[in-house]
Amino acid sequence: MVKGLEGIKVIEVGGAFAMPLAGMLMGSWGAEVIHVEPPGRGDLQRHLLAAGMAGWARPHEVNYIWEHVDRNKKSLTINLKATEGQEIIHRLAADADVFLNNLRPYEMDKFNLGYEKISSANPKIVYANLTGYGQRGPEKNTGGYDSVAFWARSGVMDLMHEPDSAPNISRPAYGDSITSQSLLAGVMAALFIRERTGEGQEVEVSLYNSAIFALGTDLSGCLITGEDSVRPTRKTMSNPIRNIYPTSDDRWIMLGMTTSQPYWPNFCQAIEGSELTDDPKYATPEARAENASELVDIIEGIFRTKTYAQWRDILSLNKLIWAPLQTPLEVTQDDQAIANDFFCEWDHPEYGSIKLLNNPIKLSRTPASNICKAPDLGEHTDQILTGLGFTSEKIEELRNSGVI
Repeated sequence: MVKGLEGIKVIEVGGAFAMPLAGMLMGSWGAEVIHVEPPGRGDLQRHLLAAGMAGWARPHEVNYIWEHVDRNKKSLTINLKATEGQEIIHRLAADADVFLNNLRPYEMDKFNLGYEKISSANPKIVYANLTGYGQRGPEKNTGGYDSVAFWARSGVMDLMHEPDSAPNISRPAYGDSITSQSLLAGVMAALFIRERTGEGQEVEVSLYNSAIFALGTDLSGCLITGEDSVRPTRKTMSNPIRNIYPTSDDRWIMLGMTTSQPYWPNFCQAIEGSELTDDPKYATPEARAENASELVDIIEGIFRTKTYAQWRDILSLNKLIWAPLQTPLEVTQDDQAIANDFFCEWDHPEYGSIKLLNNPIKLSRTPASNICKAPDLGEHTDQILTGLGFTSEKIEELRNSGVI
């Protein structure tokens, strides 16, 4: 089967999660993706899982973090501080379609890899840069992982907890994963526009900007009103059937009936609270909002009388809008996720049969697939340099001098 991006060549300079995830997705559609790593130790992500991700994961013999982010790629080791290393990148870029990087502005200058330099060698190239905070302003050169640039700085973390509790620390690479899809969208748009105009251009994405867009409902309100976001608590939600409730076995159910009135009678029947249906205190959205605190207590008391499994059956039978609060392990066993190919089983050349997350974007005629395992460090260096015209003697010279 023909791959949708077959013939597209992508150069990746940088590491972490957000930028390389976009390259991995492009690779799953058949693009040739060359991941540039420093000689010796390589990308930090190769070693994160073995170190337990500072307590966020358990070490495992299958390096699933590396496979998740960097499969479908080739590995080229280059010392970007060396002039000859920079020249190799320039030669690669001259024949490439996309240059992905997460360099900060000072690093672009330091390594001679800014847009002007790369595009002068190839005016048709799509140069895509991802930073923590953007390419301009007083903090353009400030480092920013998703925990700080996406979650904390944007307002997301402030709004994702009850006022009387400490903010929740973000899960690893959550904001990175969202931002990677913004980067992918920008690259794909620029490639499409290039087909029309024949011209490449620069794509700019940041973790901070992506988080602000994700919080668009709240921040649009702040821009218009000049007031901070409204922060209802679980106990005072004005729509009590868009809220979370605990079960008798200390699990949680999320009710999601945003448009509440059409569901109210059926909901009351489902929870065996038919007397609530026409009670003037709760019969309309306005009445429920006015008496929200009292109604939340009533519904919570009812939910605490049955188990998580019992409520799943009841709510499903009554065709209400809801979802169970699942653990990550439960998600991997969810029939709905499995039926829609969210995961795949793949025969890894080293690990044997393993399960992976699929590309979340489904194309009917050119579906994504796993092309190859995440590469060993420098696995393709000789092959790529030979393709650029370097002799074996020159390659050995570059290796001995620490350029590759």
